[in-house]
Amino acid sequence: NSFEDGGNSCAYDVAQEVKKLKALDISGIILDLRNNAGGSLNDVVEMSGLFIESGPIVQVKDRRNKPMLHEDKDKSVLYNGPFIIMVNHFSASASEIIAAAMQDYGRAIIVGSKSTFGKGTVQRFFDLDQGIRGYDDLKPLGNVKMTVQKFYRVNGGSTQLKGVIPDIILPDTYQYIETGEKEYDNPLAWTEIDPVPYEQHVVVLEHKDKVIQASNERVKNNKEFNLILDGAKQLKENRDKSVYPLKLNDYRAMIDRRNEESKKYDDILKNDIEGLSVTNLPSDLQKINMDESNKARNDEFIGDLKKDIYIEETLHIMRDMIKMERSFAALQDRVKS
Repeated sequence: NSFEDGGNSCAYDVAQEVKKLKALDISGIILDLRNNAGGSLNDVVEMSGLFIESGPIVQVKDRRNKPMLHEDKDKSVLYNGPFIIMVNHFSASASEIIAAAMQDYGRAIIVGSKSTFGKGTVQRFFDLDQGIRGYDDLKPLGNVKMTVQKFYRVNGGSTQLKGVIPDIILPDTYQYIETGEKEYDNPLAWTEIDPVPYEQHVVVLEHKDKVIQASNERVKNNKEFNLILDGAKQLKENRDKSVYPLKLNDYRAMIDRRNEESKKYDDILKNDIEGLSVTNLPSDLQKINMDESNKARNDEFIGDLKKDIYIEETLHIMRDMIKMERSFAALQDRVKS
């Protein structure tokens, strides 16, 4: 939003986009947080509050003091329909906070790789000039970045190391490779504190298990997802390989074999998906088309979405959610009458 209105706010921007979508009478919203490394804690608390009435979103604790609760205190709900959050191995920090909160509340179905990044810590910069008197001839001494707190879900578990495990796991390239915070040197351990009371009455996912089962069946029978799994196994084998030929010709032959084997993965995510239509909101097109560089970036973005099998499967999941909830609502109406 405008710098004159107090600076950028992701929560404000998301709220404006949700309002645009509601004006078009949409049936469901997918929030794509894949490769999103996080951002402002205050923003993610406010953003989470767009989808629930009010309540705790995340707990923050240092090593000495009691946990500090960050809450959505606004009882209004901007969007009360079916909601999915997409994540992957590189969704971290604030992205994990909203995914964890919506999962704990039962407000959204989380879809993605086997876990998110697992960054559940808070860092601060400390100015060494402020802490050391004298030595003016050596200043500036710089800053030290230190970990001072941990994030905890409302259910008491940390997002540190374990991240958020999606309700529906879709195969990806890193399926068999460990990634994230746990691969760093000396990461803080996963810990747990007391949960806090939380509940929401916006949406009850009555048929969550059926939606998950239907997705698992589709993925199991999907040729491209099976190819991705096959490629993930190949990547794992190559990474674990510790013996290599020392003769140049033998080494080149090994590389040629690998390149030949990898050709079967070349077309994954490179072809438009039949029946997958992607368009901009009419209200955004004028601004996009005013600038050639914006238009070029947007065309590339739209083109990538049309090839994205993860988007395709998430849309299938959303359709199942909508269909099952409507069937349940119709049944309830018949029972009442």
